[in-house]
Amino acid sequence: MSKKIKIISLILCLMMTFCAIPFAACQNLGERVDVVYHLNYEGAEDRTVQVYTGTSAKNWKAPRGGFKLVGWYSDENCKNKYDFSQIVTKETHLYAAWKVYAGRILVTFDYNYPGCRTGVTSSVERDEIIEAKHIPADAARKGMKQTGWYKDAAATQKWDFATDKPSGDITLYAGWEHSDTIKRDADGNPIYENVNVNVWLAGNGQDTEIYQKIAEKFNKEYEGKIRVNATAALTDQGTFSLRSQNTPEKSVNEGTYHSVNDIFAMAGIELNYGDWYDGAVKDSIYNHAMTSVPMFANVPYLVYNKELLQKYNNGVLPTNYTELCELLEKAYTGENSTDFTPMHTNLEWSFKEGPAHTAFLQNGAEYYSFSDGLYSNNWADNRDNALNALKNTYNLFSANSSLHCGNNGGIADPVNRVIAGTSLFGLVSWGKDSDGVSRTVVNNSSEIGVVPLSGLFTDNDTPEADRIPVNTFGLAFYKAQNCTDTQLAAAAVFADYCSKHSYMFTEKGWAPVRKSAYDADKMDSFYKDLILSIGKPENFYTYDGYKNGKKIYNKIASETYLVPMLYETNPDFDKVFTDFLAAVSAEL
Repeated sequence: MSKKIKIISLILCLMMTFCAIPFAACQNLGERVDVVYHLNYEGAEDRTVQVYTGTSAKNWKAPRGGFKLVGWYSDENCKNKYDFSQIVTKETHLYAAWKVYAGRILVTFDYNYPGCRTGVTSSVERDEIIEAKHIPADAARKGMKQTGWYKDAAATQKWDFATDKPSGDITLYAGWEHSDTIKRDADGNPIYENVNVNVWLAGNGQDTEIYQKIAEKFNKEYEGKIRVNATAALTDQGTFSLRSQNTPEKSVNEGTYHSVNDIFAMAGIELNYGDWYDGAVKDSIYNHAMTSVPMFANVPYLVYNKELLQKYNNGVLPTNYTELCELLEKAYTGENSTDFTPMHTNLEWSFKEGPAHTAFLQNGAEYYSFSDGLYSNNWADNRDNALNALKNTYNLFSANSSLHCGNNGGIADPVNRVIAGTSLFGLVSWGKDSDGVSRTVVNNSSEIGVVPLSGLFTDNDTPEADRIPVNTFGLAFYKAQNCTDTQLAAAAVFADYCSKHSYMFTEKGWAPVRKSAYDADKMDSFYKDLILSIGKPENFYTYDGYKNGKKIYNKIASETYLVPMLYETNPDFDKVFTDFLAAVSAEL
């Protein structure tokens, strides 16, 4: 090869090399997605990094004093080890697994009060004093002061950090004492002398009336001790100790409410979680503490025309999704009328706040769940369940489906249509029926009946199939500037009293969520039976308390995806699923 040819070849190689560099740099690496590293221990903050789709995540060597990182896993239980050679295509969550270094032991600090987090765990040297850096800060509680750490849950044997040395894994328990300004008797019980308590009733007229009846009853029993003023007319926020509410958003996002656990402890009242139906009060609990004292639930259900049910199914009610669909088709064909809709609802409050979510809950496709301090969505692993929920929702509530159901009209419209015989079923909820129970059932018992939603939106034979989504309401402790500790404690007495007398709300169609309320001797048996006919309280279900929970199941789920889907002629369920999942996951 001549020298000239060699030079030309060299120039061409250099040109190709330098041209390739910008070409490579300009290649589309895809969108950036989050890789979230969950350190998986109490008090640790997650780390989020962004990577390009089509690339792999980095194996982060996360530090933790006294612990060795075992590895990263794709599940929070650390069963499935993550392969860092795989390509990232979507948002990815990784969970750390740890083990204690040889020669060290675990010390768990349990804050030791109802509703507290499990505790903080530290790795320390065996047979050595516990260093200050391993001791967590005292918990902040209204009206309570931490007295130190103890060897026993009863807080009788104090741990001496100057001399005591752990020889093996141990748990230390926090001790507590009152730090409020409340006047107490010799046994430590609050003394109430003409204490005024203002309660802000921010709900609708129906529950306001019952709260005021309970307050009147309470004031007679506590005359000279506590007097409650329960009113919907707010004049001065600074004087109100309690406020009615149904979700934890205000408590969490605004930081304007006290923990129920702390105020009950200050008042010396036992907070018995076991006396409430678990599913019905899930959204009243955030970060292991109650945000409000649960009272009652608004329950969605079906009303039906007895004559039409007899005509098309010999008076036999459906028990699952397939049976419901077959009955709806039979009724629509048999009536053969343009004015007839086999099932009718409205797309306003009573759809968005409850029934819209029924198919998802009954098919095992919750919008989100809470476990080990993390909020997550499991649809990626339960795609079929979520798709079934979407399809069943569309078939039942879209006027464009083969079932020809109706979804227009006001809140009372489904009931009116059932009474008139222009619908076989109507989807309603008593809490928004202006005339309460009497309107829907009592005055029309010969014409219409009720049936719970349990099992009707799925063919699955699982415990989840019986779930009924409800809205639970309660009383929250307001951080009022001009309220004394004694007034807050007195407010706790009233909130507890209301909860125990929540059977009184049944006359307006509300369902109590405290178990003992159903056993109350003074509960009207007629209303009790009527409430139980729309659903068993053990099947009531709410989502775990979350600061933006209502945004997820109302704004994102109902308004953004479910309701618009009902107006489409042939919706792309796979696309709705993908977009829906992405929106929920992004919010969490």
